[in-house]
Amino acid sequence: MKTHSLMDKIFHPKSIAFVGVTTSNPFHWTRTFWESAREFQFAGPMYPVNPRGGELDGYKVYRSVDEIPGNIDYAICTVSAKIAPKIVRECAAKGAKAVHFCTAGFAETGDADVTELQQELVSTAREAGIRIIGPNCMGIYCPESRLSYDSGFSKESGSVGFISQSGGNSIYMIREANWRGVKFSKVVSFGNACDLNESDFLEYLAEDPQTKIIALYLEGVRDGKRFRNLLERASHKKPVVLVKGGCGEAGARATSTHTGSLAGNDVVWDTLCRQFNVIKPQNMEEMVDVLATLQCMPDFKGRNALLVGPGGGASVMLTDEFEKRGFSLPAVTDKIRDELLGFSQAAGNMLRNPIDYSQSMQDPGSMHKAIQLLTAWEKVDFCVGFFRPSQMTDGFLDMVRKADHLVHNAFDASFKPVTYIVECGITPTRQAIAFEMAQRIMSAGKPVYYSFAAAAEALRLVADYNRHKISKQ
Repeated sequence: MKTHSLMDKIFHPKSIAFVGVTTSNPFHWTRTFWESAREFQFAGPMYPVNPRGGELDGYKVYRSVDEIPGNIDYAICTVSAKIAPKIVRECAAKGAKAVHFCTAGFAETGDADVTELQQELVSTAREAGIRIIGPNCMGIYCPESRLSYDSGFSKESGSVGFISQSGGNSIYMIREANWRGVKFSKVVSFGNACDLNESDFLEYLAEDPQTKIIALYLEGVRDGKRFRNLLERASHKKPVVLVKGGCGEAGARATSTHTGSLAGNDVVWDTLCRQFNVIKPQNMEEMVDVLATLQCMPDFKGRNALLVGPGGGASVMLTDEFEKRGFSLPAVTDKIRDELLGFSQAAGNMLRNPIDYSQSMQDPGSMHKAIQLLTAWEKVDFCVGFFRPSQMTDGFLDMVRKADHLVHNAFDASFKPVTYIVECGITPTRQAIAFEMAQRIMSAGKPVYYSFAAAAEALRLVADYNRHKISKQ
């Protein structure tokens, strides 16, 4: 079976066996995959397998894979390492295309006997014509096929494909990105990669029509030459965003014990990403910011910013973050200054860039007119609005909440890229207000960031990516 066809079947199984799921403890970790499939309303047959038998949520529990009637497409296994080869043989006999082993305790331990067991697992799978995801991973999340590995993930399909060597980082990414408005086409947490690895999944997502952006969290690669060639090919087709873990000496040691992977020199990774115009954030938080930017503003490449905020020291720091990343803040011209003063004395606070809205929000109509005037200015490429609830009195904050739609409408009318920074707040009440504002903005399809540096860095990375892409065309 060709790799692409096989991957399609792995991400879209018609039936699943849950091997090792507990029937006695509803809070046991082996129930995670079962409960997620139930929550997502997986449409195909589901077969819980446990030597004790019995019943689980109205489903018959089979004592072994052999007892399952008919064939299965896919198996999620939470069994001990020592019986893994046996499970592979049983699944192969039932026609399974792939087996996902969530279980840890394989080659990442460094133990010679367990490493030999993992090698036996791979050879058994190859003899049986079956592929393995893992071990030591969370497996597949594909909203389209109703396949998930944790509760609360979005059921809505998106355009981002994510390949993660870490299960925990993949869960963080899905939850945080979903909240920020980013939805996924497919996600795979592949762990030790004893069989299917990062290159296999990269090759697939590069050709996948549902995936418009590829994101990767890697600690190392199995075949450097193959990965390099596939990364080059993928980066010519769609944006690729890569976070590399295990950069330092201690990080490399942690990598070997986490997934048993060879980390590699970080300088090599930096060079590789520059060569192929791959976006390389420094951490997972930056990756979420970049994905939100790419999804909302895929062609962003502006240099000249209009910043709108509450003034004072916040505006100074906001300016610093953007200027040190190469952005320009054009000074307001005399002509525009005269026009601003012509319709509101409150506009006196808006004669600079960044614009101070601390007084003008008391006159929302003037604020709306001012933003319309400034965003129409040809020297401005994009706009950044900044809300800081901790700096506002209760009365002023209420005024901002009521008037912020005027600001959004004025920005939208400019047809220029618009982003927002929303301070999360330092008290529970202010935090709730901040998240409410952020949710409204994200619902309108605008990217939201939680700090000055986060906004400036994400915009820089995406702008650099798009400028380099144009220069190579």
